Amino acid sequence: MIALLTDIVLTTAGFLLILLAVVILRQHGGKRSNKNLLVAFLLSKSFLMVRWFSFRFWILSFENFRSVYYVSCSAFFLLAPWLYFYIKSLCYRDFSLRRKDAVHFIPFAGIVILAIIRSQIQSSPSAVELTVLQNTFVSHFWKMFWTANFVQIFFYIVAMLRTVYIYQTKLKNLYSSLERINLHWVVSLLVLISLHWVFVVSRSTLSLLNAHVGIVTSIMDLFSITIFLVFTTILVIKGLHQLKIFSGIEGKQKYANSGLPQTDIQKYIEKLKNFMETQKPYLIPQLTIDDLSEKLSIPSWHLSRVINTSFNQNFFNFINNYRVEEAKRLMMEPTNNDMTILEILYEVGFNSKSTFNEVFKKQTGMTPSEFKKSNQN
Repeated sequence: MIALLTDIVLTTAGFLLILLAVVILRQHGGKRSNKNLLVAFLLSKSFLMVRWFSFRFWILSFENFRSVYYVSCSAFFLLAPWLYFYIKSLCYRDFSLRRKDAVHFIPFAGIVILAIIRSQIQSSPSAVELTVLQNTFVSHFWKMFWTANFVQIFFYIVAMLRTVYIYQTKLKNLYSSLERINLHWVVSLLVLISLHWVFVVSRSTLSLLNAHVGIVTSIMDLFSITIFLVFTTILVIKGLHQLKIFSGIEGKQKYANSGLPQTDIQKYIEKLKNFMETQKPYLIPQLTIDDLSEKLSIPSWHLSRVINTSFNQNFFNFINNYRVEEAKRLMMEPTNNDMTILEILYEVGFNSKSTFNEVFKKQTGMTPSEFKKSNQN
């Protein structure tokens, strides 16, 4: 029963992935390169499912299509690179594939070559008289395959997490509100897809060990593809929505290493302090460093450097510290005793209660509610 259910889910999933890819390609708006990378990921996975379907239900027989069976399995090595490139395209609006990125497909090409060699060795009329080296290669092919795949997956999971971390770090030098653009959902999805890949590799390992646990492998297949369907659905919906609200940041920071004379630094510090205290730009919820640099008539890369080096803060913390101080001032005024925490956080420029609580407690050692209560007694 479980095996039948697994077959139905796997078959349905394959066709759903193809349908998703077609829908994405036909959708107007957004970055075409971004969509193409997502489609490449979906089609690579759907190709593997069609491959499984073809051999599982004898549309293609292993005896007659041995080379196809082995060579097609190399598509497993396309999934992680395509997903990595898609994540990068979500982070950086100027991301595009370059010639040097071809290095990411070397494992795929290598497996194609090894798969061809293996199928040719077994198809050879003299296959019964294999040399020791050939016999070792044939008998250990799948062990090498899944070990390489596990190493590749681990490498790309780390690379994707690092990409998102670097992106989030750069965001804090550019924006004062991150709730809708910090890509926390990507990190959650990477944990989910890691679980999927653990199931895939574990299931293959059991098969290699000839473990007679048919129902276990069927359950693992069912969980694996269910996780992947959840992952894919969220990835497509959230990814397309993300492009509508934010196209990413510039990957290349121009003038990032340009010099800044000490006299200019002091002048910018005084100008910035005076503007923050008198004009209170931090009350603008979606304030960015470009907005502030325009108001101050200071190049944004100079302003960022001043905030980083002279105040030892990123832009996000710099602005939100002013917001917290303003919130404290409001809470300490008796005339504002009737203001709720929610009203105060919106009044001082915050968009999120969780962000407000986190920043406030980090700066004061108390939650906003505790601080307000202590000042009302």
